[in-house]
Amino acid sequence: MNHPVKEILVPVDGSDNANRAVRFAASMASSLDVPVRLFYVFPAASVEVIGMAGMSRDDIDQAAQAAAQRAFDKTREALGDDAPNDMEEETSIGDPAEEIVRYAEDDPGVMIVMGRRGLSRMKSLVLGSVSDKVSRHAKSPVTIIT
Repeated sequence: MNHPVKEILVPVDGSDNANRAVRFAASMASSLDVPVRLFYVFPAASVEVIGMAGMSRDDIDQAAQAAAQRAFDKTREALGDDAPNDMEEETSIGDPAEEIVRYAEDDPGVMIVMGRRGLSRMKSLVLGSVSDKVSRHAKSPVTIIT
């Protein structure tokens, strides 16, 4: 079957909304016979704070990897036996919305499936700031799960 979706990208942060999004994405990926890629973005603001604390770039990279691994582990735990065998993981550092949009720009066959709100303490009536930015700026299809 020929369809425009070649991969489903799921930004994860360990939140309940991200876990709902990955369950939806895994089901969709199975139907479309495409892979799922978990994507964790270590916020640039965290890098700046860690840098001010005098940590080296290697220490920052290790902190980012540890945070990503926690998010990936929570995601895989939420999926349980429904986790796709070919699910991959990728980590980036920067502004989460910008990094998600940038990743999808590189390949028009990427579909983004993400939760409406992440772990941020700031509340919004409609969308979270990351999902809002991604839905407005991504050139690929975006599905937001509530």
